Amino acid sequence: MEPGDSDDDGWSGDVDIIASSPVMERRDSDDDASPIASSPEISHGDESLIASSPEMEHGDSEDDDDDDTIVSPSERTATLMDLDVTDCPICFNTLTIPIFQCDNGHITCSTCCQRLSQKCATCSLPTLSRNRAMERVIELLRVQCPNAGCFKMVSCSETSAHVNHCPFTQRTCPFRSCDFTCSFKDLYKHSLAKHSIAAPTAAIPGQSLSVSMFKFGTFMRLILSLGKRIIIKEQSTEGEGEIVVVEWFDMPDGRIFYACCIGPGTDKFSYQLKLSLQSGDELLFNSDLQRVREVRSEPPRAHFLLVPSCMLPVRECDISIKRKTN
Repeated sequence: MEPGDSDDDGWSGDVDIIASSPVMERRDSDDDASPIASSPEISHGDESLIASSPEMEHGDSEDDDDDDTIVSPSERTATLMDLDVTDCPICFNTLTIPIFQCDNGHITCSTCCQRLSQKCATCSLPTLSRNRAMERVIELLRVQCPNAGCFKMVSCSETSAHVNHCPFTQRTCPFRSCDFTCSFKDLYKHSLAKHSIAAPTAAIPGQSLSVSMFKFGTFMRLILSLGKRIIIKEQSTEGEGEIVVVEWFDMPDGRIFYACCIGPGTDKFSYQLKLSLQSGDELLFNSDLQRVREVRSEPPRAHFLLVPSCMLPVRECDISIKRKTN
């Protein structure tokens, strides 16, 4: 039907936007009954929102007249053709709730709204109102992680937070003066090959470096005789796990022992060191396990154990790492 024409059912006038619906409607007439299906595409400018349903109609032929299938509106899905519409027009980061707008409808993220003192960057009007409709879109929209190899679907507003902790995100090696870039998934293998100075073992002499794993809450024996740094990894059935770096530094007044956690993540841990001295005494030390972005190869300023020179040498050292619970 051309714009401006009319038929026996009374349809007339220009049609600019046709809203989609998976429900097939029928109009009764004296001569015939023909299904009228709405268009599955809503277009505006260069952006398109395509609505789809689990059951698609095939063609508009008369053979489909007997198909009375009705799809529940709750089963409808949509494809957003351009994700740029979910970005803040000022900082170009993904919009997060709350979203603000001025009286002219120009939107901004909450961070930019505060930086601009609630003044619109486009028209200078106050940016005081919430854009509830856009917030609802952001809340319901699910997108796949942009990292190659990760197929997790996350909320659009949580994309940045997920990428920061995703094991497939490419990152620079945390060890100082190393420019190697890899995902967290490959970080342990690289760290062990390039940055480990001593080999950990679990009370089995000659154990391979490839199985230098620890279990939370279980003490693990560390070899201190040949180096200053040991890198161990959480034993995990999922192939991923936390990476812990244990270092010690000789100081004028003794030896410092220190452990930290590298790699992305939000979980918090504590660690316990048990040192067996040549005199037969034992030292126990408990501290928080700090998550760091850079291993500096220099003595730490906090969360370390200092063993005085008069108590050296240390005969054995065991470490136990525990996951904190909220």
